[in-house]
Parts: sequence; C-alpha cells; structure tokens
Amino acid sequence: MEAIVVVALMLVSIVLFKFIFKIDFKKIEPLKENKELEEFTDKFPENVQVAKEMLEMLENSKVKIEEAKNTQTSLYIAVTDKISIADMKNNYARIQTIAHECLHSVQDRRLLLFNFIFSNIIILYWVIIAILTITKVIQNTFIPMFVLLLLTTIKFAVRGFLEIDAMTKSRYLAEKYIKSKNIITEKETEQLLERYDEINKLGVPFTIVHILVGSFAGILMYAIISLL
Repeated sequence: MEAIVVVALMLVSIVLFKFIFKIDFKKIEPLKENKELEEFTDKFPENVQVAKEMLEMLENSKVKIEEAKNTQTSLYIAVTDKISIADMKNNYARIQTIAHECLHSVQDRRLLLFNFIFSNIIILYWVIIAILTITKVIQNTFIPMFVLLLLTTIKFAVRGFLEIDAMTKSRYLAEKYIKSKNIITEKETEQLLERYDEINKLGVPFTIVHILVGSFAGILMYAIISLL
C-alpha cells in the first residue's frame, strides 16, 4: 500500500512541477540554433582558450581544461578538478556554457565533493535495497523507501543549488568576458545577451524539473520493485 501511495505522489509531483514552472519544450527548441548569433561567437577564440581566459577572470588558474570531441555535454569534474568542454564550435551559446562550467570550478569545493560522493552513495544504497527486496530479505519496504526519499531530497537540494547558482551567474560572466574582448559591436553584444537571458529564463526551471525527475526516478523504480 505504501509503495502505491509513493508512486502516486511522485507522479503527481512531477506533473505539478512541470505545470508550476511552465515547462514547454516547443519554446526551448527554437533557441538551439541561430545562424546570425553564431557568426558573432565564431569571432571569439576557441573553446579551451575562452575557458582559460574566463578562469583568469575568476582568479582560478589551477583547473585542468580539455576539449571532448565526441560529446555534446560540457562538465566540471570536481574530483579531478577538470573542465571537459563539448565540441560546440558552431553553438552561439558556447560562451555562456563555458562560463557555467568555469563557475562550477569556483563553487564551494566541499559542496561539489559532497554532491559527487553523496550521489554515488545513493546509487549504492539503491542497488543494495533493490537486491534485498527482490530476494525478499526486506519484507517491509516503508523504512528503506523513506530513507531513499530523504537521501534524494538532500541530493536534490545540493545539486539544485549548484546548478542554479552557476546558471544565474554564467550570464554575467559571459557578458563581462564578451565586453572585455571588444570583438563584436555593442548592438551585437546586446543581441547575444538578450538570447542568453531567454535561455536562462527557460533553462533554470527546466533544470529544476530535470533534476527533480532524475531524483524521483530511483524512488519510482524501487517502489515498483517493492510491488512485484
């Protein structure tokens, strides 16, 4: 019975958050490409160089930087203190994306490491309780499910803070960097920054819901296993 209630609550929460934050994928899709803005950002240095210059602005020169040719995902890896930049030469949002990862590198290191370690602890805990539930070692799933919900809530709060903090500040770091290079005109700068504002307006709530759904997925899966 508890598992059915949990499944229902998770599904309702996901739908409710999507409704509250007005997630509309149709509005996100048109923001992916803009040939005119791509011409502006193509005038700037290569991705690795942009990252190095931004890190200098943040007074953080210890971070390793590499360009990953076969991925579209940029990451800051806290354990190795490394920024991995996706292959996005023709992406007009690349300057803000790089700013986002550079900002992750100067966030509270304790939070960054906690997020990484805690996420892996949750995965290990989930595997253990799933196996014990399938083998009927765990008969009453309420307590492990409650613990999983608590752990997931903590993870959601920490990761949510880290991502929103970086997303919010990345627009201003991008602006500072663009103006410092003096490569494009003031009008072109305004056009680019206006689009970055649009990305953040849709991206911040989308990120919250994305993290929420990812966090709740494990609980839903375990609840379903407990019903078998």
